[in-house]
Amino acid sequence: MRQQVSLPKMSGLSLIELLVSMTIGLFLIGGLVNVYISTKGSDNIRSEVTAMEESARIALSSIRQIVSHAGYPSMRNLHIDAPFYAETDDIPNTDCRGGSESLISSATASINILNKKTKRIGGVNGAKRDAMVVVSIADSPNAPPAGQIISDCMEGEIPLACSSDEEAGMYNPSDAKLYSYLYINNNRSLLCKGSRGGTQPLVENIENMQFLYGIVDNDGNYQYRNAEAITANSQWGLVVSVQVAILVRSEKEVLEKSEAKTFVLLDEDISISADKRLYRVYTTSIVLPNRAFREL
Repeated sequence: MRQQVSLPKMSGLSLIELLVSMTIGLFLIGGLVNVYISTKGSDNIRSEVTAMEESARIALSSIRQIVSHAGYPSMRNLHIDAPFYAETDDIPNTDCRGGSESLISSATASINILNKKTKRIGGVNGAKRDAMVVVSIADSPNAPPAGQIISDCMEGEIPLACSSDEEAGMYNPSDAKLYSYLYINNNRSLLCKGSRGGTQPLVENIENMQFLYGIVDNDGNYQYRNAEAITANSQWGLVVSVQVAILVRSEKEVLEKSEAKTFVLLDEDISISADKRLYRVYTTSIVLPNRAFREL
């Protein structure tokens, strides 16, 4: 007789076991997705913070370089009444020797430096932003190059007839002034406009900027005041240092929820409308090397 060979039974997953396995798999995949999303969000935040730090470094370095020239009396140590201008009428546009051009170049297309003030100006959503006009006396382009200042913040070089050159410069050498105008436009770009021409963004994503001016009064007291207080007390000639605060924002919206925010920049509360961007405050203090002797 032929013997029957019994084959082993094939066993598999039941429907219930399959559903349980799929459910567990979905939980595991969901966890991995959450970890990925969280990691990606953290990476985006870190990337934006790094970019903000770099923007702050460039902005404060540029401001320091420009502001440190405030009150420079030229190599001839000429009289300069104030290192900054606060009021429109205080900014003269003197004719240079020969009358062929003015101190503020016509190439700047009626530079807005004459229409701005160092005190607070309106910004987006009514936010108050400071602006600053830095003043220094221009050396003669014919003088030895070491240490001389003959150009504004945009490297616009002053012509000989407008400089403090003894023979070919301004009739009154103390009138040979260079102006560098720092401000933030409504696109959140920090700009410097020079009196000899040119405007260019120094860095972007600067939401706000505030200044306080350090003075030493006649009694030897040291204190910081804003531009309005300095103007009201006629103390621009006593300014020996500047405190700077900038509010930097991220390029991208990286937060999960929109948030309204308020920041304190020196003596000013700055409110930001709700959005998903990051914001950071950075500060520095700048001693004016050409004015610090007044502390003595």
